[in-house]
Amino acid sequence: MRCSISVALLAMAGFAAGAAAQTYEQGGARLEFQVFDPALAHWTSTVNALPGQQVEWRIRLSYTGTRTDLHAPGEAIYQPVISNTDNSDDAGGMDTLGPWRNGGITGWSIPGTMVTAAEGDSGAPLASYGRVNYGLATTTAATSNIITTFRHSNGGDGAPAGTHLRVAGNFIAQWPRDLSGPVPPLDVTTTDIRNIIDGVHSGQGAHGSSSPHVEGLVDMVTFRGAILLSASPGERTLQISTFRDSIRRVGGSGANESDDRRYFAWQTGIGDIGTGTLGHRTLDPEFNAAEIHVIPAPAGLACAVIGAGLARRRRGQSVARGAIA
Repeated sequence: MRCSISVALLAMAGFAAGAAAQTYEQGGARLEFQVFDPALAHWTSTVNALPGQQVEWRIRLSYTGTRTDLHAPGEAIYQPVISNTDNSDDAGGMDTLGPWRNGGITGWSIPGTMVTAAEGDSGAPLASYGRVNYGLATTTAATSNIITTFRHSNGGDGAPAGTHLRVAGNFIAQWPRDLSGPVPPLDVTTTDIRNIIDGVHSGQGAHGSSSPHVEGLVDMVTFRGAILLSASPGERTLQISTFRDSIRRVGGSGANESDDRRYFAWQTGIGDIGTGTLGHRTLDPEFNAAEIHVIPAPAGLACAVIGAGLARRRRGQSVARGAIA
């Protein structure tokens, strides 16, 4: 009897040790970008808009893998990007993202600075935008991750060709570079890692902790934004998404740091925040982009929309080159 009890205890200890280890799953996560269609009064993947119109957009996170014991999102780091933007600053102005709540300094430890769940679900214009629900990591000047808009044109600051608006921490003017590396492995610098982890950080404390906690695994709204389109009359299509090189990396910095797997983390139970030695990591998340089709309207309607857009600009949506706080 004594022997059987010892064997049972050893087996339980082994199970506990296995449960405490970081686990990985290929795929298993989706970041979905959506735009609000006022004509249909719901969120969708594509919308038609007029020059000078403001378009609301948001991001939803879902677990799509095979685990059945996960509880909630733990951590997701990424950088939203809107591509094919008007960065020309001509007579029609430039595309401009809506202002960030509290100037981009947000977090659950700073009361009133997070976008609420109700605002995340609403398609109505907001006074300011940013992270929804998941604000465990505060964005402050001390941590250099104040939510900021960066404008890229013609490959500026390491960006790909074209024109883009990118959301990241206030010190991350450089577009994160491809770290998959050649053979032998690329020398990954601490700046490379900083350019990733100071992106948009959506995370939360463990269930039962002092910080707010949101249960669930599907269609969790993590971010709200808006874009005020320029008044330029040309027809074009903008895409809202993110990119792999901005997702958190398993490997750190160093000359031989070749582990370029990218992941989102999930909580496995009470006491687990989804990072560190606990939690479950889903590798190479799927991105579902949203599109805005800018289609010029007849002159009378276009003038009305442009006038409304200029009024919104005068109420505080500034247009500037480079970083836009």
